Amino acid sequence: MSPEALTFEWQRHAAALFSFTSFAGRRMKIGLAEVAALEHLQVGGDLSPGELGRRLSMPSASVTALLDRLEGKRMIVRKANPEDRRSVLVSMTPTALERAALDLLPVAEAMIAAAARMSEEQRRTVSAYLDMVNTCMAAQQEAAPAKP
Repeated sequence: MSPEALTFEWQRHAAALFSFTSFAGRRMKIGLAEVAALEHLQVGGDLSPGELGRRLSMPSASVTALLDRLEGKRMIVRKANPEDRRSVLVSMTPTALERAALDLLPVAEAMIAAAARMSEEQRRTVSAYLDMVNTCMAAQQEAAPAKP
């Protein structure tokens, strides 16, 4: 498989991921940005609003509005940061986990089963490629000017 063909396969995956994320968001009654925020909280644990904004490439005011919407739906809570009482951390709630379980958990379980059918070497190769893809996207975000 050529590098271009592999990149096209990743693009097909990215398109499928956007479609699935949109589907799951509609079922959870939240938008794509809210789903993305919950995904970052799921993989990153409790985050400050500033760190969440950095990961989402969103300005502070937009993050505040997003968090207000998620808090209104009881999907996140803001709590005092135990390491710095002047700041807060954002956490997912059991409600968010219950709603995510509708679609995200079954897909995660199916992906684990698919990965279990792969050899350890295959899993390492896929992991290395995904790490490179993530690095490429992060580098583009960091290199791009703040406003187009």
